[in-house]
Amino acid sequence: MAFLSRLFKRGDPLAEREEARRRGMRDARRHPLGEFTDPEFQPAFVTEVRALAREQITEVDRRLAARRTALLERALGAREVILRELGRSDARPEHPEHVNGHAPPPAEPGPGAQDPFISIAEARARRVEARRRAVVEETNANLQRARARIEHLTQEWESALIERDHEVEAVHARAEQLIAAYKGGVLQAHPRREDIPSLWKGEVIAMDSTGDTPVAVSGREEIGRILREVEDR
Repeated sequence: MAFLSRLFKRGDPLAEREEARRRGMRDARRHPLGEFTDPEFQPAFVTEVRALAREQITEVDRRLAARRTALLERALGAREVILRELGRSDARPEHPEHVNGHAPPPAEPGPGAQDPFISIAEARARRVEARRRAVVEETNANLQRARARIEHLTQEWESALIERDHEVEAVHARAEQLIAAYKGGVLQAHPRREDIPSLWKGEVIAMDSTGDTPVAVSGREEIGRILREVEDR
């Protein structure tokens, strides 16, 4: 495993495959015949490559889980904004029959009627209504931004799932390339290459898409639930 860790740190795919090929040639000369010809057995190098790939995929999934937690926290923050805005008392119209102890303003004068002055109560009521309308506009803008934020977080989660699958595919490809290069070296140096099985036993790790995994489903459901909740309100 230490050999593979040093090999992977180089970050040069061609150099990695060449080193794996040389390792295969060296092992073919040094190790027992059964290590390469028994289909129920796999060389230590292959085991190490697959184990390291599993570790890398586990780390990818750990980052995905952390991303899910962060997105949910942001979605819950947007939800709190929506609940706070919906609960603002200054956005509600005052009771038409009682405005702070004052009688309601008189009705608007009809066509041709004289309106020489506006009463103090009516002027106050108009100022209160103007402030309320400004608050309503601000509240609506905040609600729209918070809802759009939750929708964007939903898209971010779907993108995170796609990115995870791409990362896992890259780990698989790298592992299989190294195994193929190693096997090429074994076949190049082994005197009985025809006895070496086409595939060694074992897999790197299941290559299932994240779309239906518990992490994916729970993340999608949680953010979707928050979005539905705010829409219902």
